[in-house]
Amino acid sequence: MPLMAQSDLVQETQTLPVFETCAHIQGDQNEQQVCFNRFVMNHLMNELKWPKGLEENGKVFVELKFDAAGRLAEVNSLRSYDDLAKEEALRAMRTLPDPIRPGTVDGEAAPVSIVVPVMFTRN
Repeated sequence: MPLMAQSDLVQETQTLPVFETCAHIQGDQNEQQVCFNRFVMNHLMNELKWPKGLEENGKVFVELKFDAAGRLAEVNSLRSYDDLAKEEALRAMRTLPDPIRPGTVDGEAAPVSIVVPVMFTRN
């Protein structure tokens, strides 16, 4: 599932922060976005735990706000089907490592936000 980058002005060109595993990608924004998405999803698969007491499958939408230096400044739940799932999704996202390069707007380091859908599915 693709992640969605947000920007206040439609005409701005925004790039996402770059994690170490994606540092080899230069210039190709689409490839950088794909690498960012894979990194975050792999991190979630390794970090996310099924909360005790959670009974249903569902989705939590988490907003990640990175500051102009590239550090994760805020992690917020935009929408969740369950409070237990929300708390676990926020906890897991807060464990993301710092990117090695900040996100940019029009080529300059800038704060950026990304919305990440976090699925809770038990087979």
